[in-house]
Amino acid sequence: MRCEACGKQVEDGSSYCPYCFRQLTSMEPPRSEITPDDFGAQFNRATALWKDNLGDLVLFTLVFLLIGWIPILNAAFLAGYSRGMIALTRGGRPKTADMFSAWDCFGNALGYCLIFLVALIVASMVPFFGFVAQFAVTIFGTPGFYQVIDRKMNAIDALKWSIATVQRHFLPWLLVVLVGGILGSLGLIAFVVGVIVTLPWGTLLVIQQYEAVKNER
Repeated sequence: MRCEACGKQVEDGSSYCPYCFRQLTSMEPPRSEITPDDFGAQFNRATALWKDNLGDLVLFTLVFLLIGWIPILNAAFLAGYSRGMIALTRGGRPKTADMFSAWDCFGNALGYCLIFLVALIVASMVPFFGFVAQFAVTIFGTPGFYQVIDRKMNAIDALKWSIATVQRHFLPWLLVVLVGGILGSLGLIAFVVGVIVTLPWGTLLVIQQYEAVKNER
């Protein structure tokens, strides 16, 4: 089959194009819509996806951790990792090639990561409440990164969208970022290597909330 967006040949049954990362909506299996405020449904769906694809996710996350430490390029690998997780949510499967699929948004992904990092450093300097300020930055900054990699939005517009969507749905974003962070960190607490098992679980939870609000403007 061919991608309607870029015209390149893609594997039959694909849910997204590996070249331009456009969603192939006609191949996406039907599923019930999850609202931005339905944390329980988001958690259940993320957990089901995690359980049903655990083998693929462990391998996918292991590859990410092996290359994700490389300075500068790690923004592209993080974007590629996130694209693979979005693809899974939309009916596809995470593939190692996804990790190297984000060069088309590398500049904006790197810019967004740098803005995010600077904001975290500034927040850490807040007297007495540095940790709280950093957590607030994480909540307000998390959604926009997915717009950069999914919709190829520039870093500044993505940041504006991120702040706006968190303002509209503050409690849901608070919950998914907090619980997603806890889930993703469980592997570090229990056994460092276990992060390859738990990181995708937390990531999938955050992506469920993104999927529920991605079309909002």
